[in-house]
Amino acid sequence: MSSSLAIPAVKQIVAKLAKGEVEEAELIEKIENSCLKFDHDKKGMLTPDEFFNVLKLQNGIDCTKEEVKAVCGPLPCSKDGKIKIRDFLYLDVQSESAFRAMDRNKDGFITKGELKLAKKKLTMKEVDQVIKDYDLDKDGKLNYEEFLKSQQ
Repeated sequence: MSSSLAIPAVKQIVAKLAKGEVEEAELIEKIENSCLKFDHDKKGMLTPDEFFNVLKLQNGIDCTKEEVKAVCGPLPCSKDGKIKIRDFLYLDVQSESAFRAMDRNKDGFITKGELKLAKKKLTMKEVDQVIKDYDLDKDGKLNYEEFLKSQQ
């Protein structure tokens, strides 16, 4: 799996807000603080429904419970269905939601520019290499099928 094509669950939700890098980082910090306040038993874990409450009710982010459950799906969880707050905020996951979050203009492709926006720490050389490695039809961008192949 290419970790270059994976992003944390929380970023999959906030990506549609199209915030700048600093604004997005500030929002994620605010969400982290809300999560910690919502963690009443202080175990560092919340359920997908609790993450939804933190995002929608406490931070006013336009999302549905289904979206939150979908981005939480690939994350490791406890027997009682709770997910570590740190995993929700920082663990890179590769999923359909991650693809949709990276595909900023919703044309069904991840371009070099969209990948760079999603993975700001990558150099342009690394971005070029990721696209080259998985761009099977050689059109210079990744479609969903190519994205899925990068998971194998």
